[in-house]
Amino acid sequence: MVDFVTTVLKKSIEISERITPGWAILARRWVVERTFYWLNHFRRLSKDYEMAVKSAENIVMIAHSMILIKRLDSVVLR
Repeated sequence: MVDFVTTVLKKSIEISERITPGWAILARRWVVERTFYWLNHFRRLSKDYEMAVKSAENIVMIAHSMILIKRLDSVVLR
């Protein structure tokens, strides 16, 4: 894996050692879940309709832009 990343992708990879044994819930996981919740309100993103990855990326960017515009609009109108 490390060889593939360095030779093909031309990136460096850093593997950390396990701090504690077992499984632990990450403190910031809710941020990712909240973002997916927001994105699921957009019909195009509720299912994977797009054939090309670039199209899906663009629709995610448009959805995020719309979320930010709504949030900015509510701040300005206060």
